Amino acid sequence: MDLQGIGALSAAVVALIAVPASMVVGRWQNRAALRTAEATIEAGLAQADSAYRAALDAVRAQASAALLQWRRGIQREAYASFLLAANRVAELGEQFVMDNGEDLSAETIRAGKAASDDALVALRAAQTIIELEGPDEVAAPAAGMTDAARIMSYYLSKQATYERAWGKLGRLMGGRAQEVNTAAEELMQALAVLNRLSSPSSPAPEEPRDAHVTRTAEQSCNEARSALPPDALDDEEFNSLLEGWRSLPPTSNTSYLDAVRKFDEAEARFVRAAKTELHGQVPM
Repeated sequence: MDLQGIGALSAAVVALIAVPASMVVGRWQNRAALRTAEATIEAGLAQADSAYRAALDAVRAQASAALLQWRRGIQREAYASFLLAANRVAELGEQFVMDNGEDLSAETIRAGKAASDDALVALRAAQTIIELEGPDEVAAPAAGMTDAARIMSYYLSKQATYERAWGKLGRLMGGRAQEVNTAAEELMQALAVLNRLSSPSSPAPEEPRDAHVTRTAEQSCNEARSALPPDALDDEEFNSLLEGWRSLPPTSNTSYLDAVRKFDEAEARFVRAAKTELHGQVPM
């Protein structure tokens, strides 16, 4: 083979070798490019996942804060409504007592009693909401306030009847009819005797003689009442006078005074617990 043939053959061999080498180099380059692309994609996905999670956490935190704020608002409204309802019971009862010192119509008396009853129903409903909202540190003194308010309302209602009866008796004593004046004065005197016999300075009421004297005084009250006009005092009003003069008027009773004290103490605990729940700290 001459030199020209050898050169051509060499060139062909080199060309044959160069093709696979180029293919190998190209494959390596493609693999490198793919790895780079995969790494870029993974980095992008990781970054996107991190951003998504951060955004999700932010949304969750915002939603949690909004929910907490909403719940605090509900609790604040429930606590305030309960306080208003509890004090409303006492205010209506006290106002009813004052009103009954005047000459009221039967319709006005019924309306006053209905208002007091409605206030108690509203208070019980408000307490139920407090029990649902909680916590127990707030619900416990709320229950104490409700119990005390119920007792206070009971004695205030009895005091209203006593005031109404006492006002009627006073107007009967100051009336123009002489027979009615005389009967009213006799009832007043009989009540005074009953009060004197029931006072702590009197002999022990368990003694038979004293029991007989007390019954006699009560009988005198009944006889004086029978001399009054039929509609002068109803049974509830008359019995209220007997009980008030035999012992003490309803709002002077130790049970009422104890209920007032417990109401005030429970209210102070309720307000303190409510502030702690709403603001997360004990008020100074």
